Formats: sequence, C-alpha cells, structure tokens
Amino acid sequence: MERKQPFCIALGENLIIAILNDELAELQDYAMDAGDALWYIMGTDAWLELQTNGGRSALVARSYDKTYFTCFVGDEIVEKIKHLEESGIIVLSSNVELRPEELLKDFKEDSSLDDIGYWIEDKSKKNGVDIGGLIFCYYSLEARKRLHGNDYID
Repeated sequence: MERKQPFCIALGENLIIAILNDELAELQDYAMDAGDALWYIMGTDAWLELQTNGGRSALVARSYDKTYFTCFVGDEIVEKIKHLEESGIIVLSSNVELRPEELLKDFKEDSSLDDIGYWIEDKSKKNGVDIGGLIFCYYSLEARKRLHGNDYID
C-alpha cells in the first residue's frame, strides 16, 4: 500500500497539517494537554520550520536531532507564514487516511480551535477513528536563532 504524504490546508488564520499516527508516536510522552482533544508540544522539544527541499517549500517538524515529518506546501501556505515569526500549527494524526477535500468540507474558513477539537472528538466517538490533534510551534529562522541560540539553526 502506498504511504500517503502529509498535506497542509489553510482555514482562515489556522493551518492544519494531516499525517499518519506513527510519525508522532514518540512525541506523545512530551505532549501537554491544551484542553479536550488538542494537545501541544513545547517548542523546545520539537517545532515546525519552513525549509526548501529540492526546490520545493516544506514545513518540517523536527527537534535538535531528528526530523519527524516533511510536508510540502504550496505558495498559498508559504505566503501565509513567511512573515510570521512564531505561530501555532495544528497537526492531525490519524490511523485512517485524511483527505484535504474531506477536511475542507468538515471545517469552515473561520473554524476555531474549539471547533477542531469537537470535530476530533466526534470522529473518534462516532466513527471509531483513532485521531489526535497536536499543536506545534512554528518558528521563523530569526525566532529559532533567538530561542535556540547556536544549538540549532539549520
């Protein structure tokens, strides 16, 4: 079976990345409860950064010594985040394939974190889907330099 690639969608000010469960399994021990179905990961444990990989823009989830996943993104997403210094990005992980068109149908342009949390709970209860939401910190290069010093830049 072909492994599906992560994808990213924009909902108003929120960005959502969808991946498969096993890509974040080892980070679950570091996750902090953000209320209900959403959790967050401290930006010192792991973060998202914008990189160019093979001429394509990608959001890369990483820590000092490991890359967890790479999600290639289009110009719309790059334009949305390139001027941000720090932000939160929701990463949905699921044991079943999530499709961009499904998420865009289920969410509204102005969906809040609460709406996304309720959606996760609803999918889990009604459909028996193992789905989780983890909020990652997104850092620009300047923010990474300020927060991580010389420990990690690129």
